[in-house]
Amino acid sequence: MSNTRLPSAFVGAVGLAIVIVAGVLIATTGRDLPFGLDQPWHDLLLAHHAPVADTVARFLNVAGGTLSMTIVTVVLAVGLAIKRHFTEAASVALTVALASGMSSLLKTAVARPRPTDGIVAAGSTSFPSGHTTTAAAITIALAIAFPFVWSRVLAAVWIPVMAVSRNYLLVHWLSDVLAGALLGASVALVVTAALRGVRARFLKEPSPDRAPIAG
Repeated sequence: MSNTRLPSAFVGAVGLAIVIVAGVLIATTGRDLPFGLDQPWHDLLLAHHAPVADTVARFLNVAGGTLSMTIVTVVLAVGLAIKRHFTEAASVALTVALASGMSSLLKTAVARPRPTDGIVAAGSTSFPSGHTTTAAAITIALAIAFPFVWSRVLAAVWIPVMAVSRNYLLVHWLSDVLAGALLGASVALVVTAALRGVRARFLKEPSPDRAPIAG
């Protein structure tokens, strides 16, 4: 029986292409204009604020920021390396670094203004969401490296919670956080596939995406 599973590198590359095309469309068709569900979702959250939710969202603003996630990434990578999970450590570190770098480049290139009624200070521009990009990058990298229930639950919870918190704080459009989630996940897929390919070549192990076919 043939293996019909698409290689993760291909899936990741498609995801990256979608984000880049979306950025081009935003940059060339009206940077100031929300589209699709951007405005309705923004207005819905604007009308439903509560003190407890404000506190949680403000905490996530700090917890998911550059400094906090850099510390978390370094601690994870060092901890994995100490446990001799060298490929996994490299995967987490490279994924977060590359995803964050691509997010910054896209922000500069697309130059989409943020919503004007944000309730926390937010620098840079809006597309894609850096917080959501990093949330997806680190949790998807972990879920691929350690495909257990805990890692999948972490990704399934942390990514949407971070995304919604950015919309709730009114500093991103819905399309910004969707692009960020896709960007982070796609980079994780590409980086993991590349590192596994390198490891398979040097250690003469079959790549998980190219398992030998019995027959």
